[in-house]
Amino acid sequence: MAAKKIYLALSSVFVIFHLYTAMFGVVSGNGQRAIHLLLILSLLFLRAFIKDEKLVNKIADIAFLVMGVASVGYVLYITPAYDLRGGITYPIDVFFGILLIISLIYATYKSIGPSLSIVAACFIAYAFMGQWMPSILQHGGFKLSRFIHLVVYTSDGIFGSALNASANYIVLFIILGAVFNETGVGDYFTTIAAAWFGKMRGGPAKVAVVASGFFGSISGSSIANVIGTGTFTIPMMKKTGFEPEYAGAVEAAASTGGQIMPPVMGAAAFLVAEILQVPYFEVVKASAIPAVLYFAAILMIIDLYARRKNIKGMDHSEIPDIKTLVKRIYLFFPLIALVVFIGPMKLTITKGGIFTLIFTAFIVSFSKENRITKEKLAKIATSSANGSMSVATACALVGIIIGTVLGSGLGYRLSAILVEASGGKVALLLILTMIVSLILGMGLPTSAAYLVLATLVAPAMIKLGVLPMAAHLFIFYFGVISNITPPVAMAAYAAAGIAQCSPSKCGFRAFQLALSGFILPFMFVYNPVLLAQGAWYSILYSFGMALLGIYLLSCAVEQYFVKWPITNIERVILLCASLLLIDSGVVTDITGAAIMALLLFYHFIREKRKSVPISQNP
Repeated sequence: MAAKKIYLALSSVFVIFHLYTAMFGVVSGNGQRAIHLLLILSLLFLRAFIKDEKLVNKIADIAFLVMGVASVGYVLYITPAYDLRGGITYPIDVFFGILLIISLIYATYKSIGPSLSIVAACFIAYAFMGQWMPSILQHGGFKLSRFIHLVVYTSDGIFGSALNASANYIVLFIILGAVFNETGVGDYFTTIAAAWFGKMRGGPAKVAVVASGFFGSISGSSIANVIGTGTFTIPMMKKTGFEPEYAGAVEAAASTGGQIMPPVMGAAAFLVAEILQVPYFEVVKASAIPAVLYFAAILMIIDLYARRKNIKGMDHSEIPDIKTLVKRIYLFFPLIALVVFIGPMKLTITKGGIFTLIFTAFIVSFSKENRITKEKLAKIATSSANGSMSVATACALVGIIIGTVLGSGLGYRLSAILVEASGGKVALLLILTMIVSLILGMGLPTSAAYLVLATLVAPAMIKLGVLPMAAHLFIFYFGVISNITPPVAMAAYAAAGIAQCSPSKCGFRAFQLALSGFILPFMFVYNPVLLAQGAWYSILYSFGMALLGIYLLSCAVEQYFVKWPITNIERVILLCASLLLIDSGVVTDITGAAIMALLLFYHFIREKRKSVPISQNP
């Protein structure tokens, strides 16, 4: 009981600190990042006393708690004096640096799992064994003092741009997401989706897609999104006739797409803005059209599936009352406010986030049901702390990888290797990047996978002429979509647990539903107009052609065109037409549209002939 009170108190301090610095300015130097990491490590290791863990685990957590807090505290204390030394590192600096690295590896293992910790350990080994590596990867090797200096006491390592994004931006929007959940703003999105799409053919599945898009943008976690909305939408889909595997797949595919849906786009979008050194709204603007296309494709496939299976909408009694929705329309205002603050008003990310929090608290205060109470404040504090742990530890540990890559020169060499391996061909480099992104994304959180690849692969893409925004979003998208890529489709596995179906079948179905997500990144690399780069009429035209192409791709996946079943040959024809329309170019667009028109005309004539009765001879 005492441990829970301490945890709640520390969580409250964590939230208050970040809200205060967002409003009045961050702590200078490494201060903001160091205090952020200090609180995260303290909270993480204190959780062992709340959970029913073994005594050995609790003792280990106490030891690592002391190591982590002491080492971060030392860095915070020594930084002003250290900066005046010109890179000279004393033995005591090395000692506390080693303690910090060890405690971070263990903290990441506790919060995420072994995958990222193993990757970081491999890079640490590489730092000291560079002279024994193959010629391509070879470097002179680090001395211990130089390595600690680089990854602990400079801005290229643990306290670099990744942890900066976590401490200044990401945590603020995790707090905002917790406020939305506790005040009913998140639930209102689901209710709106049910009112808009519930009556339609296959309504429950469409509700799941729209609700997950709203919720996932705020939550930043595909699995959390599945659990948050899937407990409501999956049983509803099964009830109206969707197979369990299909219901789980819909939720998994939509929840995964939530991370690419503006305006929040989960945690990694802040990292994109931080690394590219562009306003966050530029990332939001560039991501809008691909996100709409992704969700439109899933809705199209669901509609075709529901038509083929004759699945109706939700029962009238289950549709939310419009009058009640209108009365609670104020719950939609916080999302509008967020868009206005970081868009037309051009506020910084932190100011936009903090003003949205204040606005939300003000709006819900007029409703007894939604206003923030003492109990809700406690839940907001603990939920914010819990949600920040995995992101913060991943960002800190990835700093070790980034520092090693930069210090050893691996980043420059790897770019040259990838360019050479692809023969200077962008298409081949994109395919190689896609494969690496999917593999890394299977074992790492999106933020961690993106950070590693942004350091290792993005420079090679940019070197071959890919726009920096397109290169980073390409990596980001495949890091996200790895959550539903077999064999390790974590979001699909979570959905399968709720749907009570086969995880592998659910994962394969989710992969089919999100097939457009594997094509979209290639589309915006070759046609940056889809990233809102160009005149409005060019953007509108490219969006229309892409939407038509994605519809034909959906028909090919579902083997159903408009309202007719199609043969395998027609399926291949539609697939070719869809790829022609998706590819940017007037000739390919006309060819693809012509193929679609001919197939439509063929089925229309065929249906008309079937409807004419055959005359019989007397």
